[in-house]
Amino acid sequence: MSDTLSVYRSELKYIMNYADAARLRGKLDAFLRTDVHGEDGVYRVKSLYYDTPGSRDFFDKVNGLKTRQKLRLRIYDEDQPAARLELKSKEGDRQHKTGLEVTRADASILMKGVYSPLFRYPGEDAMRLYAMLAKDGYRPAVIVEYDRAAYSYPAFDVRLTFDSRVRSCETNLNLYEKQLPWNPVFTDAVILEVKFNRHLPGFVRKILQPYRLNQTSFSKYCAGRQLAGSFLI
Repeated sequence: MSDTLSVYRSELKYIMNYADAARLRGKLDAFLRTDVHGEDGVYRVKSLYYDTPGSRDFFDKVNGLKTRQKLRLRIYDEDQPAARLELKSKEGDRQHKTGLEVTRADASILMKGVYSPLFRYPGEDAMRLYAMLAKDGYRPAVIVEYDRAAYSYPAFDVRLTFDSRVRSCETNLNLYEKQLPWNPVFTDAVILEVKFNRHLPGFVRKILQPYRLNQTSFSKYCAGRQLAGSFLI
């Protein structure tokens, strides 16, 4: 298995109340392609995030560093046969994401902080991910899960996602465990993410304009790191 992904694009984040998010989704239904997964277009996203022993990536984000990164192992269902190991690097609003699909068996090893299974995958991306994980001593830090509704427009790789009911778990880091002791960390609003290459089409901007959106740098990973966050108090 050597399914890799490498993309550059812009990503803008906004916080919306549930009522406005529902109205906006109603508008988008007429113009954009809805994601076919899940129930009524809503599905779960479940990620195990890694960080260094000193939580460097967490504090880079909290301290507002323009250039930062995060590493995660992601699934959408506990019974799926594969997972995706992703490195997300950001500089301002621009991001680069590298993804490598790994087998369920290898994912189970990776979630224990053992990264040697990456040697089984060809290509530079696998070696790059291994080098980063091993060199800086990355270890599993937190599982973050949320519900997502997604819309896409193929031109310029436009994708709009609505994430809600963000919850996290730091006491059990088994990504395939179906029943985790979740800690709700962001439940009173919706996170809208607008992603695109080069520029956002005018008709999409027009749809968004009435909602007077204020850009945010909200991080679901940082919100889920309750233990790391306690160091700031």
